[in-house]
Amino acid sequence: MPPGLAALPPLREVIARHGLTAKKAFGQNFLFDSNLLDKIARVPGPLSGARVYEVGPGP
Repeated sequence: MPPGLAALPPLREVIARHGLTAKKAFGQNFLFDSNLLDKIARVPGPLSGARVYEVGPGP
């Protein structure tokens, strides 16, 4: 895990603290398993010099 990332509060705690919930109708999903996040990040392999696009929420 990158330095400093461990100091962040768990996402589940942040979501609950602010009274937020994921809405299936909006296709919202939250990943709580850091092992799964690491695996997703490793799948594409090295990306040095590559263009990477984040697909975020709509307007």
